[in-house]
Amino acid sequence: MESGFLPHWPGEPEAINADSFAEDVLEAPTPVLVEFWAARCAACARLSPVLGALARERAGAVRVFTVDVDAEPEAASRCDVRAVPAVLCFVGGRETGRRMGSVSRADLVDLLRTAGTPAPGERPCPR
Repeated sequence: MESGFLPHWPGEPEAINADSFAEDVLEAPTPVLVEFWAARCAACARLSPVLGALARERAGAVRVFTVDVDAEPEAASRCDVRAVPAVLCFVGGRETGRRMGSVSRADLVDLLRTAGTPAPGERPCPR
């Protein structure tokens, strides 16, 4: 694969690698959730459909990416990810929060809300 490009379905979590991390995550014009996962991880398998639903629900407002830590240890190391699943939130190229271990949909929504990205129908809190 050239330039780290991995094909994806619009509105679904997108697989990325260390080569595309800066462009896809750090330079993204929208908030980003990045799940670091591994095939051997049962909690990661349970989180996958939750992330998919969130990606579809927030399509256009939030990007959702996934990084396979076994295939991309460099990306995990750069973000100091030592266990999976780990979901990191980035806004404007900066990490604004993370959740480790079993993560619920409510945890993900809270992670985005804390970063200033309200759920559909919510009004953001004034700053």
